[in-house]
Amino acid sequence: MKTYIFLANGFEILETFAPVDVLKRCGAEVVTVSTEKDLLVASSQNNIIKADVMLSDINYETADLVIIPGGYPGYVNLRENKEVVNIVKYFLDNDKYIASICGGPTIFSYNNLANGAKLTAHSSVREEIEKNHIYVDVTTHVDRKIITGVGAGQAISFAFKIAEQFFDKEKIEEVKQGMEIV
Repeated sequence: MKTYIFLANGFEILETFAPVDVLKRCGAEVVTVSTEKDLLVASSQNNIIKADVMLSDINYETADLVIIPGGYPGYVNLRENKEVVNIVKYFLDNDKYIASICGGPTIFSYNNLANGAKLTAHSSVREEIEKNHIYVDVTTHVDRKIITGVGAGQAISFAFKIAEQFFDKEKIEEVKQGMEIV
């Protein structure tokens, strides 16, 4: 299982690295992708992270999942990045998984994608989501192949909701035990 997680300046650390950690523990290949001018990307907390690859260097058609994290202004930078939007469109058109958390799900409303889908997101973007989607007031949600989460406080739950789509129950329980979650 191959995953690309997009990083833009202002990304939220927990919303990015909880899925990275959980999915890698499950056995997935997870690649962090810089959407900036080089591999160095600043988090919303001003930590500098070195991504694995540049957006221009990926072959997204080979991935099973893309993740759009939140964080401000990271989610705004991602939803306004035409390459990222085109990749999300490709995943929607080809029935592939997309996961997004916090303000990240506004990539759908901002770009008029997956209209009518049921999404959850941070409460601060609820009105934007409700313009052409159905806001679901839960911590994590799956609608077809769109996985959404509310925010940093639920990043581990979000990560496991993603993992549940790809890995069997035994693997999920094994990883939870290793992380002292059960």
